[in-house]
Amino acid sequence: MQDDFYKKYLWVKKIKSSKEELYKATSQQYCNSIINDIITRYDNQIFNVSNLNNYEDNVSGVYLIFSLDNKDNLKFSYIGESTNIKKRWKTHINNYKAKNKQSRKIRSKENNIENIRFVTLAKINEQNQRLKKETYYIYLFKSKFTNLNTKLANMKMRCDNGHGVKRTYLSYVKNSKTFKLFVYGVCKNKLCNNKFQIY
Repeated sequence: MQDDFYKKYLWVKKIKSSKEELYKATSQQYCNSIINDIITRYDNQIFNVSNLNNYEDNVSGVYLIFSLDNKDNLKFSYIGESTNIKKRWKTHINNYKAKNKQSRKIRSKENNIENIRFVTLAKINEQNQRLKKETYYIYLFKSKFTNLNTKLANMKMRCDNGHGVKRTYLSYVKNSKTFKLFVYGVCKNKLCNNKFQIY
């Protein structure tokens, strides 16, 4: 059983981190299932450029930006966090319209701004919890083919003892009857070396 879990973990890890064409279809299928769950769950809470002003002001939390092709395949995903999500979304839109460096990756995946969608995944005020949630969703959407995040974790995240984070990892629960993945971080303070679960 544990050997099967380990093989499954290695397979998931490969799907999320490999650029090989061999894994592209599986990665796309996985990402499609995730975005379909998000669309179903949040339904009327998904915004676009036309109705973005209807979103409430001063919301702090974690958000997703994405677009789909004409067959409902995920074209790209980007996870972010902000103390003012609406303002941050408008910055993304302005960058896209300006065709500047900050929007280059999104423009490489989506050439029509009207197709871009925005959704809040979690409303969280406390910074460290917000950064942990952001990291969780980055790992969830992680794909070399569709995800645009360049970093897995914000360096402002803190360990249980208040120090910075050196690195984050995807792992699985070894003493479980069912296959369960989790994400944990390691403190960059050598004296602390705290390992803490993120999600």
